[in-house]
Amino acid sequence: MQKLTVNEKEEGQRLDKYLKRKLPEAPMSFFYKMLRKKNITLNGKKADGREAVQAGDLVTLFLADETIEKFRGETASSPERGEQIRALIAASDRIRGVTVLYEDENVLICTKPFGVLSQKAGPEDLSMNEWLAGYLLKKSPDRAALLDSFREFRPSVCNRLDRNTMGLIVCAVSLPGSRTMTELIRTRKLRKFYQMVVEGRLTGSGTIRGWLTKDPVSNTVRFSDRKSPEAVYAETDWKSLSTNGSRSLIEAELLTGRSHQLRVQFAYMGHPITGDPKYGTAQASEKNRTDRRRPAGSGKPFRGQLLCSCRLEFPPMEGAFGPLSEKVITCSLPPVFDRAMQA
Repeated sequence: MQKLTVNEKEEGQRLDKYLKRKLPEAPMSFFYKMLRKKNITLNGKKADGREAVQAGDLVTLFLADETIEKFRGETASSPERGEQIRALIAASDRIRGVTVLYEDENVLICTKPFGVLSQKAGPEDLSMNEWLAGYLLKKSPDRAALLDSFREFRPSVCNRLDRNTMGLIVCAVSLPGSRTMTELIRTRKLRKFYQMVVEGRLTGSGTIRGWLTKDPVSNTVRFSDRKSPEAVYAETDWKSLSTNGSRSLIEAELLTGRSHQLRVQFAYMGHPITGDPKYGTAQASEKNRTDRRRPAGSGKPFRGQLLCSCRLEFPPMEGAFGPLSEKVITCSLPPVFDRAMQA
């Protein structure tokens, strides 16, 4: 038998998710069976796993020690821990150009550089998740204990940016941070603003509404002003900040968060984002090829879409998240944006 007391950082999650973090090798069916048989109880009472645990709750496991140890998974030895720590720190060091703009015990907000994945697409990939783990380990006075804690909660990014989209990214450092940031993003209470360079002269402001359909084979999205099966609604507010006649600098607020939303919407309007390899028009592609042929010293070519997540506006918040209440976090546009507007 073993008794577990829920702490403040663990409260609010479902009991079945709490159990899975404590015994990661156990299948969910095992927990439901043990709950039905009262071999696992919550505060001495029968539970079904859907209950939200609170700080101070007592979870009792009427299980053999051998069963608990088997489902807990093997704890790495000291040499193995050291190797894992070094690998994560080395992976983090390989991702350059990250700037941390806000950090507390629950949340970290930083910039994602161009060309870096938000999350892994394959086993060998490096992403902002690996950067985050290595960054936290480098700072920790007890790296082994922090690494062990990753078995219950792994710090990770909360909002995804395309590989070649730059700018602000929100990371959860704790379970409460993950729950709170995920809910803010889901309910659109966290306002997200982007700036981008688009092809052509675009002035004024407006709202783009329509439906997006994703093709998983080509990983592209199609925009339509008519609803169709499997399509999802997408809405964006935008305004023009400046134009040089051939290109325009645009600010947009995502009112929905869909894959490739800004890229496909502005391409549909006839103003694809400069450098976009998927949604650029033939004219835009030709201009990009011209830019790539510029002589040495005239600036670097545009290697991807000039799109940057540049501002986050938080709603009123309380408690542990009070420091983020109505906070506005911004980042500067990369120099390539100025070059594109001067070209």
